[in-house]
Amino acid sequence: MNEKAKDGERFEDQLAKLEEIVARLEDESVGLEQALDLFEGGMELARSCRTRLEEVEQRVTQLLEDDEDEEAADEEAE
Repeated sequence: MNEKAKDGERFEDQLAKLEEIVARLEDESVGLEQALDLFEGGMELARSCRTRLEEVEQRVTQLLEDDEDEEAADEEAE
């Protein structure tokens, strides 16, 4: 899997958009309907980011396990 999210955006780009949404939600001049739309979009981005982080964590865990298996096999061969 590459560093791009499923929708084609990099994780870092999605995170930057999420931070922008939070900043806009903190702006008191944003109306209720716009705030709701921003919140919904932010929740979607947050879910996407969380999913991507979980995928990366699983991949790192698998790589570490594979490395440990290789080291154990090397030790047995000695």
